[in-house]
Amino acid sequence: MINLKNSRIHFTGIGGAGMIPLALFAKSKGAHVTGSDLNAENFSALYKEGVYPVKGHGKVPEDTDILVYSSAVRENNPELIDATGKNIRTVKRAVFLGEITKDMHSVLISGSHGKSTTSVMLADMLNRIEPYNSYAVIGAPSVSTGSGYYKGEGDHIVIEADEYDRSFLELYPKDLIILNIDNDHMDIYGTVENLKNNFSILTQKLSERSVLVYNQDDDNVTEIAQNVKCRKMPYGINNKTGIWANNIVCSKGITNIEVFCSDRFFTNLQFCSSGIHNTYNMLAAAALLYGYGLNPETVKRAAESFRGIKRRMEVVYNRNGYLLIDDYAHHPTEIKSILSAVKNDYRGRIIALFQPHLFSRTLNHCEEFASSFNDADIVMISHIYPARETDDGSVKSSVIKDKMNRAESKKTSVYENFDDLFEMLEDTAVKGDIIVALGAGEVNKVLYRFKEKLEAVC
Repeated sequence: MINLKNSRIHFTGIGGAGMIPLALFAKSKGAHVTGSDLNAENFSALYKEGVYPVKGHGKVPEDTDILVYSSAVRENNPELIDATGKNIRTVKRAVFLGEITKDMHSVLISGSHGKSTTSVMLADMLNRIEPYNSYAVIGAPSVSTGSGYYKGEGDHIVIEADEYDRSFLELYPKDLIILNIDNDHMDIYGTVENLKNNFSILTQKLSERSVLVYNQDDDNVTEIAQNVKCRKMPYGINNKTGIWANNIVCSKGITNIEVFCSDRFFTNLQFCSSGIHNTYNMLAAAALLYGYGLNPETVKRAAESFRGIKRRMEVVYNRNGYLLIDDYAHHPTEIKSILSAVKNDYRGRIIALFQPHLFSRTLNHCEEFASSFNDADIVMISHIYPARETDDGSVKSSVIKDKMNRAESKKTSVYENFDDLFEMLEDTAVKGDIIVALGAGEVNKVLYRFKEKLEAVC
């Protein structure tokens, strides 16, 4: 166990979306927090809470008890080397987070898609409800807090459980939500069957008193849930047992649904988000609240308290005939869902700006990516965002266009850099267009650059 009170903890890579809330949680529990990162863009959320990291990696403070490092930090990082030389304990983020889950009533949100959104939905809801007053540590910033951290008062903590690198197996859930299981992170798991086996291992940590919320419309998830011995709360749209939705109406970023429990009407919900995928996400959150025994009116008010999440169908500009939307979607399933939701909600020509994420994902899913842009009228694909991978020159963004049919290929162009993409966007976009930035990398910088131009001339 890690005793946070009065501990001196240094976070290497503290500016990452997943590290910021963890550092703030440690500070709220009485730890003295220091940190560093090569990029200072996200330090403002830390400054607000009295944490003052430094830009760049150097020496670790002499009195440090523990160094926590993110998955983006490599073994040759100077702070890791310095900490080892000083006999300072070093732990990966997932291990540190796992220690926290042992001490609290941990609600884990897992799945291939929708983890961040569902985690923020649940955090916005549970953070405001007595007696839960939940904390939250989420890998994406919410509109409510400006970061992925929610300060609570109770014993509950909402945690986004990332399956990448099997990190979620370091965590210990009291309650668990499984949203879906798709063929993502195949560079780690190899097969969907192996991925499912790892989700099964996670469910084995539940006790008989735990609540398992699972998507009964997902065959992979349902197969796993059948073998779990605890209280189960299925949810869905197609299967009408457990918690399910009817009369789903989405319009301009707002969704209204009727929620039933088996054959009984439960409540109407209205919430800030759109698309069938977000209806599933809200149903998962509502199913857990139902499992906690909360009444319909409380669940309804809680759903209305959800204010949204950064880079998840985030409208960053909607004036003078232009609509600009920023989204983190980086898997074919996610791209289809977002573009479908945009087409359903708005009227206008859709221009999709997409930056592939990882060379391995681009190669492994190039055929699925090629068929993901049906709802876009124009597609502009940038260079690949490498993230943790090294470019050996063998995989280019053009592999996606090469796999497209004639109609999709005709509306698609590929660019080696953002400047060229921006110039084409300038020449192409007209009033009435909906411009959607898609990707986990930096393609949204093009969107914000275009926004600046619109603000300057309009």
